[in-house]
Amino acid sequence: MKGSHPRITLLGNNSGRNLGDMAIMSSIMESLSKRMPNAEFYVPTIKPEWVREHYGHRYNVKAVNVMPWTLSLRLLGLPTLVCLAKSDVALICDGIIFGKKLFNPAFNYLITLVFLVPLARLFGCKMVCYSTGIGPFQSKISRLFAKWTIQGCDLVMMRERDSEKLTQDIGVTKPVELTGDAAFINPVSDDKVAVAIVRELGLDPEKPMMAINATAYLDTWLNPSERLSDPKGLLKTIAAGVKRAQERATDKFQPLIVCTHPMDEATCRELAAMCDGKVLTNSSYLSHDIQAVIRRCGILVGMRFHSIVLASSVETPVVGLIYAPKVRGYLKLLRCEEYSLELASLTPEYLGDKLAEAWNSRKELQERQRPIIGDLKEGAEHAADLLCSKYFGSPRERAVNPLAKAV
Repeated sequence: MKGSHPRITLLGNNSGRNLGDMAIMSSIMESLSKRMPNAEFYVPTIKPEWVREHYGHRYNVKAVNVMPWTLSLRLLGLPTLVCLAKSDVALICDGIIFGKKLFNPAFNYLITLVFLVPLARLFGCKMVCYSTGIGPFQSKISRLFAKWTIQGCDLVMMRERDSEKLTQDIGVTKPVELTGDAAFINPVSDDKVAVAIVRELGLDPEKPMMAINATAYLDTWLNPSERLSDPKGLLKTIAAGVKRAQERATDKFQPLIVCTHPMDEATCRELAAMCDGKVLTNSSYLSHDIQAVIRRCGILVGMRFHSIVLASSVETPVVGLIYAPKVRGYLKLLRCEEYSLELASLTPEYLGDKLAEAWNSRKELQERQRPIIGDLKEGAEHAADLLCSKYFGSPRERAVNPLAKAV
């Protein structure tokens, strides 16, 4: 270690806007702080006040401003370099290694990671892919940049097999540890909090709820051959499908539209208006609270990847609307491909029947998905154990080292 206690930089989309990213940040600080109570975290972010307000009292975390006036181009800049110089390790978190809009640093993180990996080495900071998801890569240069970035890491941990395989496909030769998405072990609020939120939204906590997540991205992350002929008609199809499922459900449910990013709010509110639902948004609630509400839902029908992961983490069975390849891969991992619904194949009738089928068999679906979720949670815990043992010694060693020095 460079100092008297572990220092760790978290590299990710830590702005407070994306529910999944914030669950990952929170979960990593929680799991590592349990193992290393004196660990200090540096979080480069364009919203340092958000990190301080919500997590400054929970963890030993320093939010570091990376707005342009700090001489930063997103993660690439003087503030992040100072963090790397102070840190023992830097973690590449979540799915920020992808090829879409590669040369737009306001959107793509890979273009900055390409430079940060060798700079971290100069500062004596170990770079780690921490339960990372990667891809897709639309060009040869994005695959080359990804290979350079991952190959330059001291430790590589991938959150699922699709990402593990993709590292090999792009030419990475380093060993890859298969773990689990960090969000699986994000702390969840008490059920009393969930009941209060449900009432605030105008729903009855005593009646069943179906959670539905939609994104403004619609089909733009899919390959051209998989895209919709009428993307704007997708919301109408989803709303009609939800209404059809209500008619065929053995017990009637209340639609709850879960929004996981401010960019999706208009889309989610439009969908809610179409199917007489209410909107639960991360602009108003933290990931811990939203997960507590989702835990009360019979199923979650999701587009965004982490809406599905966070539902799974509280054992709410999931149905995937495939807006991106990683959602397809996750449903395959759960061995529930029959509930992996391709957007191009959706009709109100087909969607409504599949949702009714999932809803009416949700207990059986939950039992099918539960053992795999348990393994993924163990994988997320393994990532924390591996990081601590490799760079900071085992918990027992950390406990006895100060005493040994004193003797």
